[in-house]
Amino acid sequence: METIDEMIARALERGAKAAAAEPRAVAVRLDTERQRLVLELQGGAELSIPVSALGLPADANLSGVRVEGGGFDLYFPAIDEGAFVPDLARAAIEHRLAA
Repeated sequence: METIDEMIARALERGAKAAAAEPRAVAVRLDTERQRLVLELQGGAELSIPVSALGLPADANLSGVRVEGGGFDLYFPAIDEGAFVPDLARAAIEHRLAA
């Protein structure tokens, strides 16, 4: 049976691999005029996502959105919801977030 130290070591290794390979946000802002969520990704790329494509209620208050979890997560405090940055990036690249 695996010890707790071994489990922690494996988790840290998985985290390091994800940090090296997955897109992470360094900044996020809500462009209310264009109704888009704009993410600045590590490395300087920018990703703009239609708010309507986020799967949140149409009247959701998205103000105050912030980057958390080392750049892997977005948090919308007004509605207590979150989004996983790598999933958003993949969906945008695969054209599943087009609007």
